[in-house]
Amino acid sequence: MAASGEPAGQPVVRRLGSYGSERGWGNGVGNDTASSAIAQKAAGHGLATAAVREVRELAAAQYGLTRLRAKVTTDNPASQTVLERNGFLAAGELTLNGKPAMSYICELC
Repeated sequence: MAASGEPAGQPVVRRLGSYGSERGWGNGVGNDTASSAIAQKAAGHGLATAAVREVRELAAAQYGLTRLRAKVTTDNPASQTVLERNGFLAAGELTLNGKPAMSYICELC
């Protein structure tokens, strides 16, 4: 059970946005995937930046991870900015769901 009261590894949906983990962090697989969304009415208030910052801190402190990877489509500059504000560096171009995208890496140590 997560601190939020939701089952660990299950999507958590809140009024202002959502977070979900595909497999659940720290499960020993080493390739967990997370996704997020901020409701349009809450956009522009720093929620996504704060959420990514918290994920970085948890990834390093609680799960011992040393690197995070992210992918974002190029038609989503707001998400690219959130990643860059949190220390993610562009690592290359790719295609994500048929759309041009960028891969990002953040070293945690």
